[in-house]
Amino acid sequence: MLVVEGFRGTGKSALLSTLDDMLAQVPHARIDLETNRHASVPEVLSAVAFDLSRTYPKYELRFPRFIIGQLAMRLELDLTDHSQAYKQVETALERYRDMDTVRQVLVDTAGSVLASTGLPIEPPESLVRYAVTWLTRHTPGRQLALGTFQNWYGHRDLGLHNDPIDVLIDLNHWAATADDEYDRQRIDELLLAAFLADLRSEFARGRRADERSLNAVVLLDNADSELGRRFLGQLVHARRQRAVGEPDDADPLTVVATSRGLLLSEVPEADRARVEPEDLTAGADRPRCWWVGYRLPDLTEDEVGRAIADMGLHLGKHQRLTRLVHDLTGGHPASTSLVLEAIAHDVPAKWIEPEAFLTHTERRDQHAPTVAERVLDRLLAGTSETAMPDLVTCAAARRRSDGLALADRDLLTCGLTGYVEGIDPLLWPEEHSAGLTVLRRLLTRRLAERTGPDAPGWSEVHGALRHICRAGGDEEGDLYHALADGELGFVAAHLHRRLPELDCPEWYELVQAVVAAPRLPRTGAVPVDEVRALVEAAALEPPVVPVGRLVAALHVVSDPFTDSRRGDVHLQIADDLAEVGRMREGGPHAVFLEAARHHRREAEWWD
Repeated sequence: MLVVEGFRGTGKSALLSTLDDMLAQVPHARIDLETNRHASVPEVLSAVAFDLSRTYPKYELRFPRFIIGQLAMRLELDLTDHSQAYKQVETALERYRDMDTVRQVLVDTAGSVLASTGLPIEPPESLVRYAVTWLTRHTPGRQLALGTFQNWYGHRDLGLHNDPIDVLIDLNHWAATADDEYDRQRIDELLLAAFLADLRSEFARGRRADERSLNAVVLLDNADSELGRRFLGQLVHARRQRAVGEPDDADPLTVVATSRGLLLSEVPEADRARVEPEDLTAGADRPRCWWVGYRLPDLTEDEVGRAIADMGLHLGKHQRLTRLVHDLTGGHPASTSLVLEAIAHDVPAKWIEPEAFLTHTERRDQHAPTVAERVLDRLLAGTSETAMPDLVTCAAARRRSDGLALADRDLLTCGLTGYVEGIDPLLWPEEHSAGLTVLRRLLTRRLAERTGPDAPGWSEVHGALRHICRAGGDEEGDLYHALADGELGFVAAHLHRRLPELDCPEWYELVQAVVAAPRLPRTGAVPVDEVRALVEAAALEPPVVPVGRLVAALHVVSDPFTDSRRGDVHLQIADDLAEVGRMREGGPHAVFLEAARHHRREAEWWD
């Protein structure tokens, strides 16, 4: 079981599409478990069996054990009289022998799921042909008439000695009470075992069995859904149960499922392993676990640079554009693709302005969504409009606990329950990613655009978060939200006071964490002029000015929306680092000297 993980827009579905195309000669099925989230495990299994039964070179698969179970579930039995029910099952399985009946069973049990795939829902001819063959056997005696397929329900490849008809009656009874969770689990377990038994048998059958070098493959998109977690959990359970008695008799099925991280977070560590890109090379040792996770990586700066070079733009410094795009998107694949698409339509003439990328629309339709809106649509697919205001509010929080505290302060319309169920999984997934960074940045821009009394605005949200941080003794958080709210004077005075109290590396680390705070949208001014205006507006005391100017300048260049005219700001930072370093007893510390050299080198990159 391979679980491909990644944030929305990292290419998980695109990967499944590529695999789908590559598997044209191999039995495979592809199902979106979010689109079919209201389906049941038996319905998904029917759809999978349906697709695997299509005609492929070297493969002609059938699922008689599984279909017997589906037929038994659909019977109307007299469950008050066991002997009567027994006869009804025998009679029904002998009667259900014509092609139309088999076709209807397949369509009824899989049609709703198959309809979502866009594929024809006429049963594969091989499945119908074989189903008719084994349903129309007429030899004396119940055991021979029903054949080995039905007898499987008596032993289930586990050495059991049950009467198969009794088991099918039980299955029918469970189906009649499928609202009971325990009965649903028993149905899932039995039909999954029948499905896997059919696969093992079919792969070993026929003249070309030795030529089948590849397993059947099931591609499952959006496996974090409740249906996905149930289906895969039951599949692993069926495999484990089989492995107890036959550890070397693995079923010939490979499952590739996509997840945003929730699926494996619920799996015990002993049952899962992770692989990295280097582990996928030929000859590398493979982990032997029931679950194997692989996280799709974000694009590196070099990969973004290669994409820009391939665009063939008539632009002076591709490296500058590469850095801006990668800083803006973090390498998130979908966001990067949309930004590059905007750049291709409107190549920067002089300096490079990230704001222009995000506000770009198709020239032929000025009412079309902007790039920023299209990125958000990708990142928030399936999120309800009613959750959006609270998502925007909570995106300003640095930590999960701070977002939870906002719910306690009645700043969220969804309340605590809505936060835990809808907002927390989006903003605080198991692993951080570039997609999450982009989502937070764009939601923060929405917060800056808020007006009116219906939802808390920028200052109210950051003010509330300041109080939360201060109450919790979070100095960094207090300063972070104060700077976001335009309180440069307060931040500079505090950091000036802390300069002699902290070690230089600790002080500079605090400064770097604080200047990561979001900023209100830019005015379009030259960045170095923005710094001067901010310092002037703060009305700083003379001793505090170098610290305040350093904070303002670092805040500006840390903003991914700042344009490429950053050279003078980096030079200003280098000068201020030297001056702040001299304010320390004993002169500049190595951390300031190294940081100053770094910013002088950075100045050479930018306009």
